[in-house]
Amino acid sequence: MKAQHPASRHHASRHQAPGGDGSALRPLDRRSYLAWGIFLFAIKIGIDWAISHAFGMPYSIFFYVSPTDAPLFRPNANLPYWTAMVAAALPFVAAGLFLTARRLAHAGLPRWLLAFFFVPFANLVFFLACTLVPGAPKPQPDVNYRESAQPHPAPEPSGKALLMSGAAGACVALGTLALAVGVFRDYGASLFIGAPALCGFFANVLLLRLKPDATKYEGIGASLMALAISLAVVVGFALEGLICLMMAAPLATGATIIGGLVAFAVMRAPTHPGMDRPHVHSAILVVPLMVAAEQLSPLPERDAPPVESSIEIDAPPSAVWPSVVAFPELSPPREWFFRAGVAYPTGATIDGEGVGAVRRCRFTTGEFIEPIEIWKPGKHLAFGVRSQPPPMREWTWIKGVRPPHLDGYLKVSRGEFLLRARSDGGTRLIGRTYYRVNIMPRAYFRWWSDYMIHRIHMRVLEQVRRHAESRIAAHPHHASKAIFRAQIQNWEAGCSREQPEQASSG
Repeated sequence: MKAQHPASRHHASRHQAPGGDGSALRPLDRRSYLAWGIFLFAIKIGIDWAISHAFGMPYSIFFYVSPTDAPLFRPNANLPYWTAMVAAALPFVAAGLFLTARRLAHAGLPRWLLAFFFVPFANLVFFLACTLVPGAPKPQPDVNYRESAQPHPAPEPSGKALLMSGAAGACVALGTLALAVGVFRDYGASLFIGAPALCGFFANVLLLRLKPDATKYEGIGASLMALAISLAVVVGFALEGLICLMMAAPLATGATIIGGLVAFAVMRAPTHPGMDRPHVHSAILVVPLMVAAEQLSPLPERDAPPVESSIEIDAPPSAVWPSVVAFPELSPPREWFFRAGVAYPTGATIDGEGVGAVRRCRFTTGEFIEPIEIWKPGKHLAFGVRSQPPPMREWTWIKGVRPPHLDGYLKVSRGEFLLRARSDGGTRLIGRTYYRVNIMPRAYFRWWSDYMIHRIHMRVLEQVRRHAESRIAAHPHHASKAIFRAQIQNWEAGCSREQPEQASSG
């Protein structure tokens, strides 16, 4: 007998019986699977609508694709309603499992893929892939002059292998999104590192099961396809906006490729006699364990260095001060990310003077309410933040969608302006913002937010410079007198404060 590669033996075993893995399930072709799916889904929509109407609860077809809104994820909202919805769903779950198992048998795919049936939201990608993937090729006889003809499996088409491996990887990533964000409202390392890494890992595990001779370049292609499917679904269902996805894409791409290369190393590692291959499917437990760890023991919040920006102004501090306290409407920005939806300042006003006054800095998404904490005219203005607007307007094709990360994941605590007089009569104006980012990994996302906050600073500082310098240019003599009077007043005020202190010390 000829020696046969272990992967080939595993591949051939999928063609031993109608079920694809030795089972007796009757295969189900693509058209029948699609027809049954549409029929059962239509019935379930009617039943769910009737239950919601009977309990006086709202109903939307988006419940099936949005983990944050689905009634099945909110049993505490209305327990009898939740129980009725679960009871109505169980027969459809059983029917769906049965039909999907038959479809996998027809496609010659491993039965363990049924696990994706239970992954919220991501199972839609799995159902679509099951509808598109063709049936398994028929075994071809392997004729040998010394042996009788033996059935030998035809190689899987590359397109089929890439489609199913990409869909499997996408199911892992989208399932993690549903668990981390939909259930726990957590934007942690499990979402931005763990999920992409396992996305690439499982995409390549399935690729090597379907196509044992796949190259690493095909593996990288399967990893990137899985990530692309995930991003396309997130955009298509408006779960996140393009700005957030753009910031996460470089990190997720690197993690996805690394996960795929790890799968190649594990699946093709040499094994010694009597040693079983590792149970790679148990790696799926890594993500829920990471999510649980982040919930049970989150990283403590810590103060980071402020974002600091500065600008040189050809005007004395007393002429710069009024434009720091409040400034008129700013011109539209040129930066692409501001135009894409990141919030930017448009103007500022102040109610009152001195400590306790309230400054209102208008942004495109709302107002920062900033009570004044330090008021030193011509020198130092510092304020806290009583309330803040969302950091951006996420771009989605469905209006009114509000991802959870817009609320509380970027917290500004305070800000300040420092005016430093130059020897030539000008001013160095410094702006600082103190804030925290509650998205992991913090160092990566803080790099993005630091840059955007710096551009916000420069937008304000440049506006202050224009107004201060134009005021001096338009009224040089009046400005000089006003500046001189302000300096005398500040000097006299300082002397009057020092005299009581000296008397008390005496």
